Amino acid sequence: MTTAPATPPHSGHMIVCGNDPLTHRLALELIHLYGERITLIVPEPGSGHGPQLVALATEDDTVRVIAGRAPDETTLQAAGIAEATAFAVVMDDDAAVVKTALLARGLNAQLRLVLRVFNQRLGKRLGRLLELGGGGSTAVLSASDMAAPALVSAALPQRRQVIPADGGTLSVFQVDEPDDRERNGVRLALLTEQDSNLLPVDTPPASRADVTVIRLRHDPGAPPPARGRRAIAVLRTVFSRRLQLAALSLLGLVIALTLATWEATGTPPLRSLLLVLLDLGAAGNPAEDGSAARQVLQLLTIFTGVVVLGVVVALVLENLGTLRYGPRLRRVPRTFSGHVVIVGLGKVGTRVMTRLDDLRVPVVVVERDPQADGLSRARERNIPVVIGEFARFSAYRAARVARCSALMALTSDDSANLEAVLYAREHRPDLRAVLRLFDDDYSRTVYDALRRAHPEARTRSRSVSYLAAPSFAAAMMGRQVLAAIPVKREMLLVADIEVRPLPDGTLPARHREGAWRFLAVRDKGGWNTHLVGDGAELAEGRRALVAATREGLGLLLQRQPGEPVSAPIPAQLPHAPRAEPDAPYPTPEELESESRRLARQRRQSPQASQPPQPPR
Repeated sequence: MTTAPATPPHSGHMIVCGNDPLTHRLALELIHLYGERITLIVPEPGSGHGPQLVALATEDDTVRVIAGRAPDETTLQAAGIAEATAFAVVMDDDAAVVKTALLARGLNAQLRLVLRVFNQRLGKRLGRLLELGGGGSTAVLSASDMAAPALVSAALPQRRQVIPADGGTLSVFQVDEPDDRERNGVRLALLTEQDSNLLPVDTPPASRADVTVIRLRHDPGAPPPARGRRAIAVLRTVFSRRLQLAALSLLGLVIALTLATWEATGTPPLRSLLLVLLDLGAAGNPAEDGSAARQVLQLLTIFTGVVVLGVVVALVLENLGTLRYGPRLRRVPRTFSGHVVIVGLGKVGTRVMTRLDDLRVPVVVVERDPQADGLSRARERNIPVVIGEFARFSAYRAARVARCSALMALTSDDSANLEAVLYAREHRPDLRAVLRLFDDDYSRTVYDALRRAHPEARTRSRSVSYLAAPSFAAAMMGRQVLAAIPVKREMLLVADIEVRPLPDGTLPARHREGAWRFLAVRDKGGWNTHLVGDGAELAEGRRALVAATREGLGLLLQRQPGEPVSAPIPAQLPHAPRAEPDAPYPTPEELESESRRLARQRRQSPQASQPPQPPR
């Protein structure tokens, strides 16, 4: 069933295929921020966000919807795949994404593909395969990968968010205004309890104790690690963390035995170490004529040698895969404290768990499904797991939430995430909590309620689709978003773009308050921050690094329309109207009837030939 005006597919448009929240947000960004004409392929209009996606056809005449049909060859041709400029496949199924991408590349070799793939290894190989033959570009992205850094930063505010960039990294850090004396880096935002000022003017305001400054600093490329560090890195790949601790403990025991032998017998230190090593290897040199202390030390050393033999056997078995990939999950130690508790081990939870473990932050995972895919990753990394419902005291106690540093509720169910945080706050009102929520209004209501109920606790709510949609939209425009930086209820984006005229025909200024700030331009040696100083002019066609709001980036990347339009940047991303919670969504027949009525109204209206005005 197709819900669309009775017109042929338009050329130069973009196609989005999906059925979930990311599809909805991506469509809204392309329509309202980039001014694009899009065709939506909604395989299951009755589930997920299918009703909202189908309703877009009746709300905006730049949208065509093909609903209830799988993305096969017939559907793609009906969507105008041969005339499209970009195609985003954001279905939550890697196999379906691969099949659709290969089919689309065969129908249009010059098409720009943007694919959502969770499996990183599969995504890299698929990207190389699709770019063989010099056809259109391919961008393989993961929504969970895009959102994980921002989620981790929300749970660990004391750690800086590091953004990889060519020739170095960008570090995001917060500092209170009275302590912001170095003025190091670019000032991105000023925060108070009431509001936030994004991308403010360069002139610093008067110092106030209640103002927090968010800065972005460019760090040059780090020098290659020293040989000693390389050796340590190699050893870490051979020894697991548990064997490293065992080896260090045995080394300490050998040193203690050497010192005890030296003190008890008066033997020189090197001679004492030799005797200890001989006893460890059971070299057959009994201390029959030695003192009682020497004989006792020899017995202790021999038993230590037996333990060393066990460690060596464990090392061999672990590298053969016998121990490291055992079937059992690690239980939470009784002395665990200062860790981060993750509720939900889906795709987002798995990515966040991996990132925290890479940062060497202790993690405990609570998952109710004993067959969840992420459990294998937790088993590989030896991360403690609790199987059960978090809102039960047994799971709460087993996860040692009373001694954790933060709680992250990352399931795909908004109600389950809210329940987990409320249950934890009943026992620990001061607990730092991060919630994964989709709906903006719902998220803002929950955030305000939790702040009023627990003003002493840090609460953050994040939406994966909200964090990831700008990256997918920029990729459809042929550009790359390096990172998303949440700032209270808003978000800043760091992107690698090409300088181009704005819709009014003028080149963008170096800094537009509340919209964007250019950070660096690309030269032969990498990113050069000195070329974007006060009064510097940006040359058209040059690559630049920019920090921008969602609306500002949409204006910078917007394709040139047929007639220049000068419009102010909207205050916030417009949202498509939704039905009331208790009211059913319109049926497909009602949507099709409404679409025909709007088409007739546009043909009869004298303004039908005028281009649509941007949202305000």
